[in-house]
Amino acid sequence: MRVMEDKTETVHIYVVREEERPSLLPIFLSVIALLALAVVCILFPYQQPEIREVIRVPAVLFPLQTFTTSVQVIPTGIKIYPATTAHGILTLTNGSVVSFELPKGLLFSGNGFEVVTNSDVFVPAGSASGYGYATVSAQALLSGKQGNIPAYAINTVEGTSIYIRNLKDFTGGMDSYSVTVVTAQDTQKAIEKARNILIQHTLTGLLENPCKEIIQASVTSVAMRWRCQFVTYETPHLPQVKVLHATVQGRSVVLDVVYGERFQISLK
Repeated sequence: MRVMEDKTETVHIYVVREEERPSLLPIFLSVIALLALAVVCILFPYQQPEIREVIRVPAVLFPLQTFTTSVQVIPTGIKIYPATTAHGILTLTNGSVVSFELPKGLLFSGNGFEVVTNSDVFVPAGSASGYGYATVSAQALLSGKQGNIPAYAINTVEGTSIYIRNLKDFTGGMDSYSVTVVTAQDTQKAIEKARNILIQHTLTGLLENPCKEIIQASVTSVAMRWRCQFVTYETPHLPQVKVLHATVQGRSVVLDVVYGERFQISLK
């Protein structure tokens, strides 16, 4: 009979609880809250209460300043000069023993030119001592330079015995032409341009009164001079005071200011 040896092994089992991981939700919410607080502080910063007042302070005068400028007047108007008519003298000689009276408006031509008399003319009869002689003023039928006919361009016979000639040139005929001229609007435009130039010198300062203006205008240019009295002022010696607007009233400057509540000042 086999006897079995009793062998017993003891096994120890330890149960250890696994640690729980912390939740990220509280951290996430904290970050969101901090960001929201930062946004609120940036968009709605704290502002110290301010007081707005209107105060009057003495005006301090600067020396008078003079500004000058000159602007060219640009002509835009157009003046038209019509063509003029050449005039001259016709000499009439009569070889007949009969006198003649020629009416005004009688037309004579020669060498392609035509002239017309300006008045009636009496031509006496010829005699043993010579021809009858008379002159009459006339003008070219066509206006312009083409009417300046040379001497003897008219050399014709009226009837059988009256000779008509121009012993000298016809003069005074000119073609039509136009020129640019300065209008009142052109001068006014130059004046406004000069003012716009000078006003740039006054934009950054306070004026006691409007600047005194002196204008010297010619056909070609406008010269303008301004004499200006600038003023300044002293603000209350507080760094928190901010001037919003300043207006000159006589010898004083009225200031529209704002300042912090804890820097209240006594006003007169």
